[in-house]
Amino acid sequence: MIKRENVGKKRREKFLFERLDTIGAADAEEDKLFLKACFVDTGDIEALRDCNNPKRIILGRTGSGKTALIQKLIESESRAIEIHPESLALSYISNSTILKFLSDLGVRLDVFYKLLWRHVFTVELLKCHFGIRDKQTKATFLAQIRNWFKDDKDKKALEYLETWGKSFWEETEYRVKELTTTLENDLKNAVSANISNFSLSSTEAQKITEQQKYEIVQRAQSVVNRVQVKELTEIIALLDRILDDPQKRYYITIDRLDEDWVEEKLRYKLIHALIDAVKEFRRVRHAKVIVAIRYDLLDRVYRHTRDTGFQEEKLESLYLPLVWTKERLLQIISERIRYLNETKRRSTPLTFSDIFPSKVLRQSALDYVLDRTLMRPRDAILFINIMITNATNKKSITPEIIRKAEGEYSRLRFRSLLQEWYATYPNLATFSDILKKRKTHFSVDDIGEEQCKEFCLEKIAKGTDEKDALSILAEQVLDLLLGYKDFRNALIQIFYRVGLVGLKIEAFEKTSWVITGRPDMSSSEIRDSTRVEVHPAFWRVLGLS
Repeated sequence: MIKRENVGKKRREKFLFERLDTIGAADAEEDKLFLKACFVDTGDIEALRDCNNPKRIILGRTGSGKTALIQKLIESESRAIEIHPESLALSYISNSTILKFLSDLGVRLDVFYKLLWRHVFTVELLKCHFGIRDKQTKATFLAQIRNWFKDDKDKKALEYLETWGKSFWEETEYRVKELTTTLENDLKNAVSANISNFSLSSTEAQKITEQQKYEIVQRAQSVVNRVQVKELTEIIALLDRILDDPQKRYYITIDRLDEDWVEEKLRYKLIHALIDAVKEFRRVRHAKVIVAIRYDLLDRVYRHTRDTGFQEEKLESLYLPLVWTKERLLQIISERIRYLNETKRRSTPLTFSDIFPSKVLRQSALDYVLDRTLMRPRDAILFINIMITNATNKKSITPEIIRKAEGEYSRLRFRSLLQEWYATYPNLATFSDILKKRKTHFSVDDIGEEQCKEFCLEKIAKGTDEKDALSILAEQVLDLLLGYKDFRNALIQIFYRVGLVGLKIEAFEKTSWVITGRPDMSSSEIRDSTRVEVHPAFWRVLGLS
């Protein structure tokens, strides 16, 4: 809404906030207009575009801009392919009685899961490169391939394309089912050859002997391990030779892995296999598979699927961690204020200082706002949108409006944190009660023995959502298996890890936060003298003074 006032011969534009004004949406999917007009380039997009740059796994917490980066890449690159996990029909695998039966017996299906991703990537890249849409274009593609590659070393790769090329123009879902069905039949035949008249069912499983179980596992594992791995390795080499033009770069993007696209246990295995496949596809020089994943999900994946000898540091070069500074966040806010102003067709520029007060409680308005975010774009957008709602028909945001908005924002931010970490710590809300009514800064030894024991007793007596690290710690205290100091330190360590608190280990050090400092801290580093600082985003919801 714009009001124009005559002042002599001059005309001055007056800005007022309207009820539905925002500086964008918290979710990147709903924020496309603002993202297109206000994208702030931090250099990450160029790192993703560069196929020679190893960075291809975007790591960040909820709201840090992972989806925004992927959408910007897709928007700017004509040969970018989106793969949605929910469209892969991977629930077909989790519903397979054969695969479930053998997995429960101990057959490792990791090789097959990796094959699945490699197969999907290969077919999607070939479809995009050759424009395969139907049987006719598929036939043309196969004829070209046969004509180009006639060496014996290409024989296996060509056989693979001949076998699976029949379904190249089909939806990815169809091809996943096709591949899984083929494996099921191979496994069924291998097991049946060992035990006559045997069906892969829970009823039959109870009848077989330990020796038969051992033989079934050996035969099934052999089938899984040889499932066209050699052909897939050679097809990657062939793919690299096909996509030989450095001016034509191809991208495959995968996002929203934290959603319920398949049951949880299988999801962890599939994501681990995905990361392995992403690493292997580096051999295709002019194509890049880019994955976005949350820190907490990646942690759970490795915790539930870690093998002996697994070394995560070997994957560090693939990670692109998203880190935001106050300067960058101010740039995002300023760009969005500018765009909001432009949508009102105003020619007079509008800046952060035009609509925000200079101070809030003796602190600059910018520092006050950003200190109450977890240094992520989504937090800043959400906080300011609440302020704007409270500033309807006003020309600026006052300190009182900011303070009022802070209460609602704090509740929403806390709820978001609980949702983000629910899979790992379903009882986080319950155990964070120990922080309530405290001062914003306190020493670890302010949490005493009697308080710890009473707290554990109260929480266990009331019951918990489900068993997790927090509830187990409380039970161990009550069973005298864990001292109160160990419980207290482990609790503070978890609060640090999720971002609820910052820690000052030594008097001469600054307070460390997981969002800007160390990604984790062991409970053994926490001592009685350690200073705890509750994050300002949660002061209001926890009732801190």
